[in-house]
Amino acid sequence: MDMHGVVGYFIVIAVTALGFLFMVSWTIKSIIASQVTRRYELFRQQLQSEVGQALEQLRKTMAEEKMVFGTMMDGRSDSLVQLYGLMIDVAKNGRELSKHGLNNLPFAVGTVQTVLASAQEFFGTYQKNGIYFSDEFCAAMDPFQVKHEKLAAEFAAALQMKVATPQDEQNVIAHIQKSWGAFENDVPGAITEMKREFRRLVGGASKWW
Repeated sequence: MDMHGVVGYFIVIAVTALGFLFMVSWTIKSIIASQVTRRYELFRQQLQSEVGQALEQLRKTMAEEKMVFGTMMDGRSDSLVQLYGLMIDVAKNGRELSKHGLNNLPFAVGTVQTVLASAQEFFGTYQKNGIYFSDEFCAAMDPFQVKHEKLAAEFAAALQMKVATPQDEQNVIAHIQKSWGAFENDVPGAITEMKREFRRLVGGASKWW
């Protein structure tokens, strides 16, 4: 084989080797690309599934929280309405004790019992539903409750006073009126605090409150 033949032989071998290497390289790249594509598709599907599950869980959580929040808001508003009505009853009945010239002891005693019943129901409702109210409202109502307990004690003391003469009756009535007058001064403030709590509940001013 002459020199040209040898050169041509090596050229053929080189071209064949390059072609083989190209085919191998292309095959490897195709396999890698196929694997990458397949893994990417699996990852994408898994990610979509996890995101979908997370979103569904988030929707359920938000729905549950909304239901709980709505229940609490309803309970708070219902309790406030009930408290407001009871305090109006206390103030209305108590005004009978503030009248000048009150000289009917049985009537005064009956009114005291009515006022105490309404007041006790008011504070019982307040304590039972205290979880619904703001710290500001509780800070205003707690001292008012202490004053109610003092009023109840003073009423009880007045009703135990000796009554043997008309003057004794007037003394009892005077004691009742004095005790009620001290408590009555705080009733408008309590009503104002209930209005403020309602404004906090609705998140702003109200034309009704």
